Amino acid sequence: MKNNFKKINDYIVSKCYDLPIFKSEIKKNGVIYLKKTKLDLFSFLTKTIISQQISDRVAEITWEKYCLNIKEQNPRINDIPDQVFLKKVLDVVGLSKQKKNYIIGIYQSIILNKININLLQKMNDEDFHRSLIKFRGIGPWTCNMTLIFFCNRLNIFLNDDLVIKKVMSRLVRIEKKEFEIKERFSPFLSILTLHLWKMSQRILQ
Repeated sequence: MKNNFKKINDYIVSKCYDLPIFKSEIKKNGVIYLKKTKLDLFSFLTKTIISQQISDRVAEITWEKYCLNIKEQNPRINDIPDQVFLKKVLDVVGLSKQKKNYIIGIYQSIILNKININLLQKMNDEDFHRSLIKFRGIGPWTCNMTLIFFCNRLNIFLNDDLVIKKVMSRLVRIEKKEFEIKERFSPFLSILTLHLWKMSQRILQ
């Protein structure tokens, strides 16, 4: 079932046997696929840091500006000749000083092999968190985003994501009952997270 997203979707629907509204919303979403990103680790982390604590639209515009200045649609660390060039790009993009420092720090760490993607991908989720979270600008949310969208781990739940929290609160009120997420929907919590994001456009209106 691991890579059969139709079967994963059926499994998630089956776990909503006593949650008719939740079940209906998942069915409206249809089958959700978890696709591998075209970005390397540095660019993925850069994009994720850019998106921290800003709206999706502003994050999208800022990322497009970054790519335009790198002159690549899917930039990679090898497209950046040195730290001076990176700093100039980040200045043009208009990031906060804090975010610029985070991204430059991650760039240095990858160049010096302090962040090694080959080693990270072999780690379990907990060790992955412990290894990556020690770098400035990378917290639990960024770690989980990386596990889902870069590593394609199937059982990651973003319980610290603001939209997810709002959707879950709304679903509890609609269903008129509390329900446990992790036990019920494991081992496919990543797909459930994507469902919650998608249905947020409807149930949070």
